[in-house]
Amino acid sequence: MAAQRLELVAPSGGRVSVALPSDKPVSSVAAGVRFAGGSYGTGFQIGPRGYHNFACTYVAPASTRDRLLVHGREVVLAEAHDRQSSVATLMGIHHELMTVYAGPAPSRDRVAALFGSLEITDHAEGMAVRPRAATLLDTMTEQLAVVVRDRGSLSIPGPRQALAMVPKHAGAPTRYGEVWKVAYPAGDRHSFLLGCPAGLAEVHLTDEANLDWLSEIDIAWQS
Repeated sequence: MAAQRLELVAPSGGRVSVALPSDKPVSSVAAGVRFAGGSYGTGFQIGPRGYHNFACTYVAPASTRDRLLVHGREVVLAEAHDRQSSVATLMGIHHELMTVYAGPAPSRDRVAALFGSLEITDHAEGMAVRPRAATLLDTMTEQLAVVVRDRGSLSIPGPRQALAMVPKHAGAPTRYGEVWKVAYPAGDRHSFLLGCPAGLAEVHLTDEANLDWLSEIDIAWQS
């Protein structure tokens, strides 16, 4: 089966190659990252241009409350109509970096301080986001999310997280690695854990008939 290959940049700046069967197109690619240090932690989502408007229109309807510049990039602050949540999003050339607050919109100074604490590099293949050294924060988790129309979705953790997720027993063989079935706590649903020599993904299929599609996937982080 012919393959399509994605060359992606993760939030940490690491690069990962994802090979997929080419019978169905990739419909979306997004990412998430969480920083923590001491008792403080904060998370971000990364999506393509239009990510903020989509969230404020369809996910949690919200209205713009402020706009500001941080290191030469526009940050848009929006508050949900029910005032139960707010989002602040930095607009890159290729991607948007979003964080969510509980409750009404925070102050401009608070938002500026948060985004000002980050080093951001926006590539066509993905956005790299790191906390500045002075913050004493560290990247705790990161993941890439790839959705393929009519086939399923892949959640690809960073290499450090992936090592802790690999089961100790052997999985069923695939073309490039092995796969394990993972039941949810409720027991009525499940996902699949796909392990390759240089990467791992949690895979959710739209239909069990797509197991052959899953078997053709390869994931490789570049060292």
